[in-house]
Order: sequence, then structure tokens, then C-alpha cells
Amino acid sequence: MSLVKSEDSQKWINAFIAVVSVISGYVSIQFLQQMGEWFDLEAYVPNYLLTVQGAGIVVGVVVFLSIFKNRSAHAHLNEVFAELVKVVWPDKDTILKVTMGLVVGLSIVSGFFVIVDYAARTLLELLY
Repeated sequence: MSLVKSEDSQKWINAFIAVVSVISGYVSIQFLQQMGEWFDLEAYVPNYLLTVQGAGIVVGVVVFLSIFKNRSAHAHLNEVFAELVKVVWPDKDTILKVTMGLVVGLSIVSGFFVIVDYAARTLLELLY
């Protein structure tokens, strides 16, 4: 069962572009605030916090528009979405079985490493 439908492609692509834009704006705001702390830009630039937030908004809008208007990026996102529609997600029982198998397997391997570590430690204590 697929979680996404092929007729919802434009909605999902626009949502993805919006999320990428918000993240890029947030990262630019955090970067500029860190630069302000390192170089004491608050003392030199009036209303530094407002300037930084404005720059972050501008970066987010520029990223949104540049991705949204780029035909090759839009075609690539359409291809990615077309492949995502083909994904068959596992059901709850399969996930539970695989998770339990991993837990048991990792427990066995970690138990083996504990035994080897204990034996090596004991051997080294006898030698030294």
C-alpha cells in the first residue's frame, strides 16, 4: 500500500520545495547570528537581529523561487515522486519480525564481543 497517490504529485512537490526553503532560511538566520556573535556585528549594524531575520526570509524566498522556476529541478522532482509512488511499504507484522530479528542478532553479536573482551582482559591481567 502506497502512502502517496500519483494525482497528488504537485501538492507534495510544492510542500517539499516550501520545506527546503524554510530550512534554508532558518540555517541562514542561524549562520548570520553566529557570525554576529563571533565578530560582534551587533555593535556595528543597527537593528542587527531584524536585519538577520530579513536576510533569512529573503534567502528562503530566493531558494523557493529558484527551485520552483527551474524546469530541470521540477522535472527531477516529478521523476522522484513517480518513483516514490511505486514504493510498497511493509506492513506492521513484517516490520515487527524484522525488528525482532535485528534485536536478537545484535544481542548475540554483542554477547560474543563481551565474552571475547572478558577473555582478553583476563588473559592480559594474567600476563601483567
